[in-house]
Amino acid sequence: MLFISQRAKNIAPSPIRKFESLISEIEKKGVKIHKLHIGNPDLTAPKEFFSAIKKYKNKQLAYAPSSGINEHLEAWIKYYSDFGIKLAKENILPTVGGSEAILFAIMAVADTEEEIIIFEPFFSSYKGFATMAGVKLIPIPLNYKKKSKPLSESFIQNKIAKKTKAIIIINPDNPTGKVWNKKELDLILKIAKKNNLFVIADETYREIVFDGKATSLLTKKNAWENVIVVDSISKRFSVPGARIGCVASFNKAIMRAVFKFATMRLSVATLEQIGAIPLLLNSYRYSQKIVAEYKKRRDVVVEILNDIPNIEYSMPQGAFYLIVKLPIKNVDDFIIFLLTKFRYKGATVMVTPMENFYMSENSGLNEIRIAYVLKLAELRKAMRIFKIGLKSYLHERQTTSNK
Repeated sequence: MLFISQRAKNIAPSPIRKFESLISEIEKKGVKIHKLHIGNPDLTAPKEFFSAIKKYKNKQLAYAPSSGINEHLEAWIKYYSDFGIKLAKENILPTVGGSEAILFAIMAVADTEEEIIIFEPFFSSYKGFATMAGVKLIPIPLNYKKKSKPLSESFIQNKIAKKTKAIIIINPDNPTGKVWNKKELDLILKIAKKNNLFVIADETYREIVFDGKATSLLTKKNAWENVIVVDSISKRFSVPGARIGCVASFNKAIMRAVFKFATMRLSVATLEQIGAIPLLLNSYRYSQKIVAEYKKRRDVVVEILNDIPNIEYSMPQGAFYLIVKLPIKNVDDFIIFLLTKFRYKGATVMVTPMENFYMSENSGLNEIRIAYVLKLAELRKAMRIFKIGLKSYLHERQTTSNK
């Protein structure tokens, strides 16, 4: 008898994509599904991306260097310099999206059975990548609500053990929309330096902040050896299909390790690296527009949520996600109801279950993530359908329990 690995048994499918086959079946029947479950921006990709690719005249499409195409690296360096961060080419390496950057960073800092602290809820792929690498994530509740208590140094310190190798922060945060303030960032760096830990800073949504700005940890010169930034062009330029990200660090040992990993997968796609160059060279021109748009979208979602009884949510400060706590026991059951039973004028809505955004057992069972990535008119329609769908689900469950 053949057996698959324990790693394969333990890994959970992405909660963002686990209903894809069901969604596909329903769409084939002509049902319109308003997709609020995946951070897939519907904004027009910059024309400069396609123009740059069209200018590619080489008759061969060869492997790019594992360290990245020279002009692409220079574009990343220019991009970071706009934030006051002076990188050299040895401080940055392009990856296949932010996802590969996360995996490389985890594998560079921790061996099998070692531990990394992470604030929950967190982007669910961290859980999967940690499982793939054999690394244990140690959760700490994330203070993302208005009335949350400040981060406790002693509480975090008590989570650190001999096997602890790093702390992960996501800023701005996916899925909560929290933007970490200076005091919080300084505390994390203080703890990291005190305990000889790395800090993996996921800064994918760096520009998408509605009030103030997000501070990159690469600006913290007193902790350069500790900091590893994972990044992506997907969200800030609305090109998630391009699959371009990077790892950036001033720690030479980390960058040597990441480079070795990169040689194993050969290279990042050549044409996408070329397409990203003009975007990175002129990032403000595009990112400023999208921030205003996402703020409008956030406000539409909040407006309709305010009209739904018995739910809880927190106002996001950045990114384009929001968590909603529902008056139900099982979010998966609610989502299946929306997909298979509920229709409003031939349409329904899809949201993300939150259970796998946590490490703590029995957390997130009654929470969903909403990604406000649809145009305003469709988003308003989708949220109204969500409101009607939730009311219908609660009514059906109440009727069933009364029988």
